[in-house]
Amino acid sequence: MRLVGLTGGIACGKSTVSRALAAQGFTVIDADAIARTVVDRGRWGYRRVVRAFGSGILRSDGEIDREALAALVFADAAQRRRLNAASFPAIGLELARQILTAWALCRPVAIVDMPLLFESGFYLLTRPRVLVACSPSTQLRRLMQRDALEQAAAEARMAAQMPLAAKRRRADIVLENDSSLAELEAQIGALVARLQRHAWLHRWVLSPVGLLVGAAAAAGVLWV
Repeated sequence: MRLVGLTGGIACGKSTVSRALAAQGFTVIDADAIARTVVDRGRWGYRRVVRAFGSGILRSDGEIDREALAALVFADAAQRRRLNAASFPAIGLELARQILTAWALCRPVAIVDMPLLFESGFYLLTRPRVLVACSPSTQLRRLMQRDALEQAAAEARMAAQMPLAAKRRRADIVLENDSSLAELEAQIGALVARLQRHAWLHRWVLSPVGLLVGAAAAAGVLWV
């Protein structure tokens, strides 16, 4: 199975690309969705985050106040590191489970949609690494519109991430999203064609079936 990394700057259009790839039949593993579910009340990630930040981050119903926590960590790098340290173990376990499930089902490609693909070091396990990018001015405008943020708050959220220029240097493929949806879709189409090449190899040879056949063949040679 081929493991593909998908990332992008905030408000650059990564989710649009992720949905389009899922619609094409690719297995998409959403790290953001995992990060949300592992801190649901009662789960291991929830207990770790509450231990790290205290009960002050909880709503009246006992759930984590996600908006308040987001505002806290986007404004303070130390708090962001604390959140990552508390939540990453639970995220990593669930991510590994979903990847192994896709491999066991002989999926030829699994796309890991991860905002912190480069920051976390997970990009080292993926190829190609796909970045969705746009100009800083476009990014700022979209973020302010999408999240109803003042300019200073939007700029703080952008500054909390690795600069897009640094991500571009690490990416194998960059999808430029400064123009129309049609132009982005054309780039997605080219990416789909690239990922579908040699799908049989990734589905069968680099799969549990391929490993079993290879092991059986090796055993036969040794037996003879």
